[in-house]
Amino acid sequence: MPLYGTLDITQDSKHLPTLANLDTEAWALPKAETMQLLVEVPRRSTDGLLPKAMHPALPSYVILAVTRYPESPVGPFNLAVLRLGSRAGAHPRGFLLGAIASTDAAAMELRARWGIPVEQGEVKFVRRHDRIMGTVKKDGRTILDCALINPQPVAGTDVQYINWVTAANAPIDGQTQPMLIQVDPKYTFYKAERGTPHVATFDGKAWNAGSIELADPIVATCCTVDTDLPRIRFVMDPIKPVFQGTRRIRESRADE
Repeated sequence: MPLYGTLDITQDSKHLPTLANLDTEAWALPKAETMQLLVEVPRRSTDGLLPKAMHPALPSYVILAVTRYPESPVGPFNLAVLRLGSRAGAHPRGFLLGAIASTDAAAMELRARWGIPVEQGEVKFVRRHDRIMGTVKKDGRTILDCALINPQPVAGTDVQYINWVTAANAPIDGQTQPMLIQVDPKYTFYKAERGTPHVATFDGKAWNAGSIELADPIVATCCTVDTDLPRIRFVMDPIKPVFQGTRRIRESRADE
């Protein structure tokens, strides 16, 4: 029997972001620098964090990502996110637990357009010769201090970024209701590096991650890419298995 998450987002949906519609325009985000750290976590510490429609990853892991966007429709901003490794059917996905953006404008638009659970805070992305560092502060308190140590060049084809899934309220069939929304950026790689992940500070509660615990580091990558936040193509019922509850909003990215 496949394993499923246990979180029922329909029971307490007031705190979720709310979208005005499912027809947001795509954002082009050129020359972004994104650092991603994959870290194993004990399965017991992820209980209650994954929606019922999705499957937990085995072994359990999280993705910590800090990205610098030098150009966007709302100006430059930095974004830090925490995603829980999971699957939607057979497809690997990262379920968004929390996010911090460096500007109010970015935070507001990301919540309203894609349902990303983002708040405004201080997000820094700093490159040194021997490491790439990301730090995040919320209400003046450091909630993440992480780094990629000893970056080494690799090919962009050696890096795989999985799609995001976020929980939000959105209108469909004349009713605003909680659902899971797939966010599937595309990437054109200019530079890719791999190294050792290091996390000095991590406050799980500040990332809506409860008592999640970080365990063994897996890998860290940092890439310079042209990327985007696309128009929404798929939404999912938060309770039903995705093979039953997935709904296509538009046929393909070509519809953008």
